[in-house]
Amino acid sequence: MRETLSYSDAAVRNLAEESEAPTPRLNPRLDGALVAQVYRRAGRVHVPDFFDAATAARIHRALAQETPWQVVLFDGAEHRELPVASLDELPEAERRGWCEQAARAAVRGFSYRYANFRLYENWQDGRHRGLYLMRVLEFLNSPPFRDLMCRIAGDAAIDYADGQATLYRAGDFLTRHDDRVEGKGRRAAYVLSFTPEWVTDWGGLLAFPDANGHLAEAYLPTFNSLNLFRVPMLHAVTQVSEFAPAGRYSITGWLRQSRAGA
Repeated sequence: MRETLSYSDAAVRNLAEESEAPTPRLNPRLDGALVAQVYRRAGRVHVPDFFDAATAARIHRALAQETPWQVVLFDGAEHRELPVASLDELPEAERRGWCEQAARAAVRGFSYRYANFRLYENWQDGRHRGLYLMRVLEFLNSPPFRDLMCRIAGDAAIDYADGQATLYRAGDFLTRHDDRVEGKGRRAAYVLSFTPEWVTDWGGLLAFPDANGHLAEAYLPTFNSLNLFRVPMLHAVTQVSEFAPAGRYSITGWLRQSRAGA
């Protein structure tokens, strides 16, 4: 049975007492009605300056300095995982072999290669509960956030958010897919971006193809932004350029309906 995430008053008080761990807060100037208007018209929306400045800065620090990353990739047959340090320390030929397997799969269809840290699964198992990112996950399951998402999406069935931290480095990618998995209760997908500087030339764009395969729209992973889109919707993360000077940090996941049996 799924353990219910909670954001208790005691947790809020404890976080407020820690100067290095500010309570996650939304930007008070966020215009939820305008965001909802765009989302309901297009099925997706990009929202800049989503959290307040202190929260966004602390989340970036957690992603850049405190997260135990692992590389995940799909080689065309199965999902594979390896700690980032382990992959980086492999002999060049072996490391290149891992990466080429994912690239060959991408030519044929769905594939991916990036680094992640599973927030929701680790929280459920009681691991890494002291990380600041776990406070962020709890906030994403608090009434203020959940109610806002329900209003924006016009979907009262949303009742919790799962999540993972992601890091795309040079060469990483996620090919086209629509997030549709029966029985998972996925109502919408979200991407919270926390890279201080990014430009289009570096890749890593959240891209939405149209019915003809042309690029209908793409979102830059601008710092402290929320990208929200309906499920199912075809999308991809374009490959990060080899000359990108930094990693692309995000927290991603789905707004879900537990009553669907997930």
